[in-house]
Amino acid sequence: MYILGLTTLGDSAASLIKDGIPVACAEEERFSRKKHHSGFPYKAIEFCLDYAGIELKDVEHVGHYWKPWILRHKAMQAVKAAFVSRDMFKARADRGIAQVSDSYLGMFRHAKRLRDNFGPSNFKFHYLEHHQTHAASAFFVSPFESAAILTWDGTGEDTTTLFCRGEGNSIEVLKRIKLPHSLGQFYSAVTNYLGFNMFKGDEWKVMGLAAYGKPVYYDFLKKNVLTTNGNGDFHFNIKVLDHHLAKHYQFPDAIVDELGPARTKGDELTEHHWNIASSAQRVLEDTAIHLTKQIKEMTGEENLCMAGGVAFNSVMNGRIFHETPFRNFFVHPAAGDAGCSLGAALMVWHQKLGNPRGFVMDHAYYGPEFTNDECRAALDEAGLKYEVLEDEVLLPKLAKMISEGAIVGWFQGRMEWGPRALGSRSFLADPRRADMREILNHKVKLREWFRPLAPSMLEEHANEVFGVEHHDPFMITVIKVREDYKDKIPAVVHVDGTARPQMVSRKTNPRYWELINHFRELTGIPMLLNTSFNCQEPIVCTPQDAVNTFNNANFDALVLENNLVIRE
Repeated sequence: MYILGLTTLGDSAASLIKDGIPVACAEEERFSRKKHHSGFPYKAIEFCLDYAGIELKDVEHVGHYWKPWILRHKAMQAVKAAFVSRDMFKARADRGIAQVSDSYLGMFRHAKRLRDNFGPSNFKFHYLEHHQTHAASAFFVSPFESAAILTWDGTGEDTTTLFCRGEGNSIEVLKRIKLPHSLGQFYSAVTNYLGFNMFKGDEWKVMGLAAYGKPVYYDFLKKNVLTTNGNGDFHFNIKVLDHHLAKHYQFPDAIVDELGPARTKGDELTEHHWNIASSAQRVLEDTAIHLTKQIKEMTGEENLCMAGGVAFNSVMNGRIFHETPFRNFFVHPAAGDAGCSLGAALMVWHQKLGNPRGFVMDHAYYGPEFTNDECRAALDEAGLKYEVLEDEVLLPKLAKMISEGAIVGWFQGRMEWGPRALGSRSFLADPRRADMREILNHKVKLREWFRPLAPSMLEEHANEVFGVEHHDPFMITVIKVREDYKDKIPAVVHVDGTARPQMVSRKTNPRYWELINHFRELTGIPMLLNTSFNCQEPIVCTPQDAVNTFNNANFDALVLENNLVIRE
């Protein structure tokens, strides 16, 4: 049985499962080339159907990650905002009207859109609650028979944080936290306070900047903006910092008087801004630890699953790994809204249809793949000179090039699912070079100096590098590097002595594992520096995308499967 899952607002995506097993998953942005694409995922659906070799008539169920009729709570929040300030009410009302007319009402036409564009079909369409699809996306693909589940983001229909317990093929909702109390909205408001743009997903920048500052505003934020209580709840005080006003770069006097004027885009980032980021990051982490301990008390489980946009905060995840009572945890590689497409499909298969589980996600390679002939066609069309080399020759050659300072655009296999490059669409470089972060950020990726880079490493060497047994194939947890190893890999160690590793398995990505192993044999270092293969755009999807990036960016070599281009 085929089931299609859909995400249709920001980070729109499609996922296709067959008998409970993922067949194909992809974000629409990879095809449209528009970051955080919002709208119906036509191209992603087309890919999923084509990859499976089926038509829409072969799909029996479609799961959608949102119930568009749940509007009452949001409407009441807008009314309450009117008693705080006219600007706050207007920001909510304008946004709400746009969402209802452009987005929510449009969801009722999705079944028709599918049939109009992909042909007649008798599928059954299911509207599912947003946060429950987040929960399904993490638990149903985890290795755990039972687990506590936390999902947290900006907001779903009205819920911002969901506490669940999963067992077998079912998920029980235990507790909800609703608007306006939102960890995601707190963090996005800080993002805009620092002059970044929440609509472009710039929350990453706050997390990266935080490592350089000190939490000097922690007490103010903890007492006045994001507070906790003994019941495992938290409170986001919108009178001091409001997400909806922050969208328009408007901020209440209460926070400006304490933190100073908000930064304007383009202004220099000073130590003052680093300190704001550090303070907000620490408050988020402490609140997350508070909630994590609460769900531990509620469930008694030893395993924790997490999803939702907040679960991308890898520094927070590291503290959860080190400081909470849970023995094991699993974070979905597409933890944001895109992952809800898979969660929706799995929720139909397990919860609606009652089917047992039989799948564990140990990799994220569910996107398009291309043959050597297709890669060569793109290179020929671009007029690029290339060599065709078998892996026995190519991989040692690449390892040597990287060890000598080359930056390589590496394109192979199926594209990754989620925002992390995991060795299918990656820039690769030498982690031993202290200047490599600056070279990649400034000269190649054209982004801020403080943006961190990560290692892809052989999973067998985790203890050697980190001093703990840790398996993270999805590059989603920041942990401490061993003291005796920090100086060996300066390009991937953050200023606070941590790193965000991807543990590469010989089983799930043997070719990438072999490349890293060749580098280890040359240098003694069991890792490569890995960052996403893109420059101010979505991660490359097709050979043509990779060629375009090679022509427009400054890096040394391009690998498209077994085809090697060296810049002259």
